[in-house]
Parts: sequence; structure tokens; C-alpha cells
Amino acid sequence: MPDQTFASSAFTRTILSHARQLGLCEQALLQRAGISLSWLDDQHRHIPAHLVEQLWRECENAGVGRHFGCDLVNGMATSCLQGMNILLDSAATLRASLRCFTDYLPRVTNYVVAALEESADEARLHLRPARQLPHFFGLDAATLSLVRNISRRVGQAPAQLFSRVHLAPGQAAGEWLDGQGVSTEVAEHPCLILPRLSLALPVLSAHAFLHQSMLRHWQAAAPNETRTDSLELARHWLTAGDQPIERIAERLGYRQPSNFIRAFRKQFGITPKQFRLGHFQGCAESA
Repeated sequence: MPDQTFASSAFTRTILSHARQLGLCEQALLQRAGISLSWLDDQHRHIPAHLVEQLWRECENAGVGRHFGCDLVNGMATSCLQGMNILLDSAATLRASLRCFTDYLPRVTNYVVAALEESADEARLHLRPARQLPHFFGLDAATLSLVRNISRRVGQAPAQLFSRVHLAPGQAAGEWLDGQGVSTEVAEHPCLILPRLSLALPVLSAHAFLHQSMLRHWQAAAPNETRTDSLELARHWLTAGDQPIERIAERLGYRQPSNFIRAFRKQFGITPKQFRLGHFQGCAESA
């Protein structure tokens, strides 16, 4: 039976971006991993998991440090989740945010399965492998990005929120967690453990209208989204904050902002800047 597990091309681009910062050759890594450069131009392309695993190994063979995966945290929090972070950040409570994460992570990758389990006193966010345990670089990136972002959403330090964190054998994330005052244990797969009552904590950036809008987007989107879907996501980002248009283009997988602007204008008849200005002017007039 062929391996149908995958990770999004956005995840692959994040790995390569970090590798480039360390002086590695992108083309050589892709060639040795068996990944076509053209696949990376499609934001919603699914890259077979075994090729992503090979890419991790090629980075390791090229001499990157043991903490290579730990250092991917910033990229994991933005482009890798393909806008899911807005959905998670706008939820009313931590429980609602984590439920969205477990529900929609399979749209981004299915070779790690997230599950939230609640007992009388504890809540456990498991990251179980769909098949074999992923490379520890990937597990480190996922574990640390979750710890950092969940803590940020409720305005608490990791040591205040998490009782302990289980790490798979070989992970390097324990050093960072120990430095944050979070105790760790070795287990079969990563698992974040926190008091059950903390699930009721409000998310600091909760926004009911934005959350419902993003929720409809994720509920309606097919597993293999099209470029049109990503442009719809761009409209949410343009109205949700003041991040530069160049940054939005990057997060959607456009290598050149001009290509994003051209595609947006073709789809909606106006440029992203015009859309943003029109939205905020409309809000001011209706106030």
C-alpha cells in the first residue's frame, strides 16, 4: 500500500528557507530528497511525507546542528500553517483554539495526528505519528511552536501553563523547555500536558467575527485548496491587521509580491492596497 501521508509545500519551503540561512544549497537538497522545485510554487501542493523525511535527513547529512528543528519555530508559526494561526488566535478560549487545531491540522499535514484528551485534572495535546515517527527535527519544530504559541495566546509563560511535556526519543527540544522551567519526560510521541482548567482561559486576541469568518473558510475549503482559496484568505489578512502586503504575499507562497498583486487584481478587480483602503474607509464611514 503506497504511503499517502503528506506535508504542505509551505512546510517544505520553511525547511529550505532555514537551510539557506545556514549556507546550504537549496537545489542540491531538493535534488537529493527527490522533490521538484516546481512543486514549491503551489502553496497548497501536498509533498509526500517520505520525501519531506528525506529532506530532513539531507539537511542533517549536510552538517546542520542538532537544534536545526528547534530554530524553525518562527516559520512554523506563520507560513507552515497556511493562515490557521489567525483561526487559532481569534478563538474565544484555549479549548476552542486547540479544537480548531486538531480539526484542521489534517489540511496541512496528515503524517502527525493531533488529539486533545481531557481527564478530571489534566488536558493532553498528543502529537502521534500516522505511521513511523517523524524525524526529530520536525518533532522539535512542532513541539516548540505549539508550546510558545499556546502560551502566547493566553498571556502566560510556558512554565505557568504547562505541567510537563513529553518528548520522543532523540528530540533536542528538551534543552529549550528546561530553560523555560518546563519539565520534560521521554515518551513514545510528543505530548503537551496542562491543567484541564486552563482550557477555559480566554484567548487574548479573541475576535468573534474574525473567528467565525475564518472558521467558515476552513470548513468550506477542500483538502486540496486552489489558488483562489488562498486569495480569499488574503482578504481576511488584509482586513485583520496591518501586516505589509509583501508579507501577505510571502505567507501565501508568492515569490514575488507583484505576482500576488496581479493575481489578486485579476480575481477581485482591485489591488490589495485598494481593497485594504476601501475596507477601512468603509468602517470609518459606518462608525
